[in-house]
Amino acid sequence: QQKQENQIKAIRSFIQQDVDYIVVAPVVETGWETVLEEAKEAGIPVILSDRQMQLSDDSLYEAWVGGNFVKEGETCGDWLADYLEKQGRADEEINMVTIQGTIGASAQVGRTEGMENKLKEHSNWNMLDKQSGEFTQAMESFLKSYDDIDVVICENDNEAFGAIDAIKAAGKTCGPEGDIIVVSFDSVKAAFESMIAGDLNATFECNPLHGPRVAEIIQKLEKGEEVEKIQYVDEAYFDTSMDLEEILKTRAY
Repeated sequence: QQKQENQIKAIRSFIQQDVDYIVVAPVVETGWETVLEEAKEAGIPVILSDRQMQLSDDSLYEAWVGGNFVKEGETCGDWLADYLEKQGRADEEINMVTIQGTIGASAQVGRTEGMENKLKEHSNWNMLDKQSGEFTQAMESFLKSYDDIDVVICENDNEAFGAIDAIKAAGKTCGPEGDIIVVSFDSVKAAFESMIAGDLNATFECNPLHGPRVAEIIQKLEKGEEVEKIQYVDEAYFDTSMDLEEILKTRAY
């Protein structure tokens, strides 16, 4: 239910069951010290998956596996610069808005930071506004507030679907043939379908297939081997210039 208290209860339950390892995909970054100290005292190694935690003591977890969220944001910025150049719009004033993910989550923090790094490189890019919350409503409010939006950055795919609905409801168009460029993060199956339909321009992968890497870490720890603290999974991006229907056949999510 995306609630930290439920995750903390689950971790305490696992400690009572005396499991061998605990793998946590934290919904937010802060507020974990106490329960991880309890796991450490019980001698149970903790592996973090997907999102990171802000901890004063890094020894409270063995390793973290996930995406490089800052790099995802920077890849999005690089893709956008390249796309605008191909359109002959490299020197145009480009107005953007961002629909943000869960505020304080690693993905939101990293993607925002990565995109901000790229904004500094392009003085003609203007970030008009950022909002989190209900995506369709966020997009509706952007469209009411700003006449000239060129790019909508959605920090996950579901937000993009809500934004696309709001853009169409306002009588505007989006996608490669439309008025507004829409990009998103995660690269789920529905994002490919949205690109194939001509609504979404590009999606930047957040690879959720962490299980094999986590299993590998546990096997190494079982053998008493050292493991790297930070382990990034491989990630790509996809846009409408690619053979998306063929790529979709190979996707696991």
